[in-house]
Amino acid sequence: MSNKIFPIKNDAACVFKWGWNTFRLHDATSSSCHRVQPVHIELDDFDNFHNTPAAIEDRQRMLDNQWPQAGRGCEYCKDIEDLGGVSDRTFHNNIPGLTPVDFDINTNQVTPRILEIYLSNTCDLACVYCMPIFSSRINDELKRYGSTPVGLQYISPLTNRAEYLNKFLAWLDNNYGKIKRLSIQGGEPLLQIELSRFLEFMEQHQNPTLEVTINSNLNCKPDRLKEFVEFSKRLIEKKKIRRLDINCSLDCWGPQAEFVRYGLDLSTWEKNFEYLITNRWLTINVQHVLTSLSIFTTKELQDKISEYKKINPNITQAYHIVDGANEIVYRPEIFGGEFYSEYLDELVSTYPIVREWDNNAKQRLEGLAKLIKSSTRDVERLKMLKTTLDQLDFRRKTNWRELFPKIDEYFNSNGIK
Repeated sequence: MSNKIFPIKNDAACVFKWGWNTFRLHDATSSSCHRVQPVHIELDDFDNFHNTPAAIEDRQRMLDNQWPQAGRGCEYCKDIEDLGGVSDRTFHNNIPGLTPVDFDINTNQVTPRILEIYLSNTCDLACVYCMPIFSSRINDELKRYGSTPVGLQYISPLTNRAEYLNKFLAWLDNNYGKIKRLSIQGGEPLLQIELSRFLEFMEQHQNPTLEVTINSNLNCKPDRLKEFVEFSKRLIEKKKIRRLDINCSLDCWGPQAEFVRYGLDLSTWEKNFEYLITNRWLTINVQHVLTSLSIFTTKELQDKISEYKKINPNITQAYHIVDGANEIVYRPEIFGGEFYSEYLDELVSTYPIVREWDNNAKQRLEGLAKLIKSSTRDVERLKMLKTTLDQLDFRRKTNWRELFPKIDEYFNSNGIK
C-alpha cells in the first residue's frame, strides 16, 4: 500500500483531485470531493466514474499550477487560502497514504484511495441548510409546499438506482485492496436499507488496512446504533477492516440546534454520543457546520465536547462552512464581518486542545473565522434569508424570531424586509 505524501508541490494541486471520489447513488453523479461540481455517470461507462473528462481536466490544470475553472467548487479552499487560512487542500496534502497506489504523473487515470458514497436521501431530519438530494424529509416537504426561495425543488428518485449500486459493488470487488478509506454518507445511513449491502460486502471481503467512516445524525434509536457498533467491532476483530470512524453531525446546542437540524431530539443525540465514547476503540469525530444560525450557540456545544474529551480524549472535531445551494442564505458572511466576530473569537480562543490533532483542527477553524470576518454585508441575500426563515416557520410551525433574536433585531434595525 502507498503511504507516501502527495508528490505534487505547487500552489494549486490537491490530493483530493486524484485520491478522493464522492459518488452519489441517488442521482448517479461523481466528483472529486463533495464540494466539487458533480458529473453524471452513465451506467455503461461506470468504471470511469473517477476518471471523468471534467476530473482529468481539473488534474491537468493543477499539474500546471492552475486552479480549476471558477464554478467547479474549489473556491471553498482557495478563498480560505487567500486569507492565509488552512484549507482542506493544504491540510490533506500533507497526510500520508492519500495518494493513489497507481499514481503516475504522466497519466491522469488513477484509482481513488478514498471513496465517499451517498447511499440514498433517506433521512429523518430536515436540516435548514440541507437539500432534497440528501434528505427525504426535505424532499417530502418540497413536494407538499413547493420550491424554496433559493430554488430547491422536489426531485424524483433515480429509477435504476439498484443497477448503479450493483455496478459500484462490482467495481469495489475488483479494487478493494487499493482503497484506504470507505466513507458511507446519507441522508442517515443507519436508517437506509442499502447499508446492509455494504456491511455484507465487508463481512465477505478482507482489507485489513481499510478505514471505514460513517456519518450519522445520532437521532436513531439507541439499540440500532448499538447493533451497528457491535457488528463493526466484529469486523475489526476478524481483521476484515482496520478501524471504524463515526462522524457525529451537530452544529450548535439547545433549541437552536433542534431548529437548525429540524426533527432532531437533542436528548437522543446526547444519549447516543455518551454511549459511543464508552467504546474507546472507536474513532469519534464531531462535524460542525458554521451557518448564519448556528454560530450563536456553537460555543455551548464546543464546551460540552470539551467535557466529553475529559472522558475520552480521542474525540476530534471538524468545522466547515455551509456550502451547496443553501449557502446563498446560510453563509455567515452575508451579515458582514463584524456581526459574528465576538462569537468567532471566543470559539477559537476556547477551542479544547487535548492532542496534536486538535491544534490542526483549531488552525482550520481560525481560517474559517478569518474568512467570515473579512466579509461585507449582502443586503439581497439577507432579504432572501428572512423570506426563507418566514417560510420555514409557516411550513414547520416554528418560531425563528424567538430562537434567534439578534438576527431579528438586525433585520429590524437595518430595514431588512
